[in-house]
Amino acid sequence: MQNNDQYNTIGNFWDELALLYGLENLQGLGYKWHNGMIYYAIGLKNGQIDNYNFAIDLPNDGWKVVHGETNNLQNIYNDIYKSGPLKYEIETFTESGNCTIKYYR
Repeated sequence: MQNNDQYNTIGNFWDELALLYGLENLQGLGYKWHNGMIYYAIGLKNGQIDNYNFAIDLPNDGWKVVHGETNNLQNIYNDIYKSGPLKYEIETFTESGNCTIKYYR
């Protein structure tokens, strides 16, 4: 996706699932960047969403963590990507407007 369209698409996905499960109960996983596209999954922090199970092996160590404000998400990612591409990212958000990004290169 180009011109930050991925933020709109992923944001709509988050909005839809947050209405069903609550924003603070969810976490998003970005992975497999290829040809300007990103694969993205959203799941519960605890438990499973019936009929929508997804599993991927993730590293145990080597993750970096950044905390910030959701309305500054683009700048947070600009800083993260200055050091190169990622293999994985895990995002969580709060109702009070904060976010946590865990990423792995």
